[in-house]
Amino acid sequence: FKRCMRVFDNDKRFSPCFDDEQTMYLEADAVVLSIGQTVEWGSLLEGETIELTRGNLACADSQTYQTAQPDIFVGGDVYTGPRFVINAIAAGHEAAVSLHRFVQKGSSLTIGRNQRHYVELDKSDAALESCGYDHAGRQRPTCDTVKNIRHNWTDPSHTFTPEQIRIETARCLKCGASIVDANKCIGCGLCTTRCEFDAIHLFRDNPHCSDMVAAEHKAGKILSYVGKRAVKIIKNPARKTKTPKPQSHVTTDELGNPVPAGSTGISS
Repeated sequence: FKRCMRVFDNDKRFSPCFDDEQTMYLEADAVVLSIGQTVEWGSLLEGETIELTRGNLACADSQTYQTAQPDIFVGGDVYTGPRFVINAIAAGHEAAVSLHRFVQKGSSLTIGRNQRHYVELDKSDAALESCGYDHAGRQRPTCDTVKNIRHNWTDPSHTFTPEQIRIETARCLKCGASIVDANKCIGCGLCTTRCEFDAIHLFRDNPHCSDMVAAEHKAGKILSYVGKRAVKIIKNPARKTKTPKPQSHVTTDELGNPVPAGSTGISS
């Protein structure tokens, strides 16, 4: 790294100037180039119907990243201009979803997609106190007053004090607890293999009747469960023996009409 002496020249044009005498070396496993320069399309778009903005950027849908030419999708700096790498990665993910849907005949590019339409909460019209909402503010470290901070390599910020650490850790920051809908979980166990911290485990509610066993051992498993089930039914206090109701007999003739008592007919 070289120390940057200036970013713009006297005419307010982008013209960074560096000091080759003041450098810094840092070890890294990978380096991602994100220089944020303008787009040079060359002959790439010849014969295409893609529209460009005044900044030579491609016009596309903000949700699907589809251009005026339906089979071309864009993202990253060619669509937004200079941004962070993570923005380009996010656009790549969304564009990949659009591409997958585009090649599936009859699929919609927008149904089921996150609209990312956020509305700011009106705190003055929300009863936060009555619902026990944690309104502890975000703690910020203190900073020293430094003159000419733009040309100073000293970090003026301090760390949290013990009291700030206690308040910050007590805030509700989303613990990551996940509630599984038993009607949707199929018990595939994929989440247990994907969790890098081995924090997810699956347990059966009735392991004695859902474990998979070899065919030659199934009789023992079934009989042991049948015995436990029978004992549970017998001990159930809600189980009562019902007295059968006496059956009534009606005498009818050959056509099914009722016959007075004492007459000859068919008993049913």
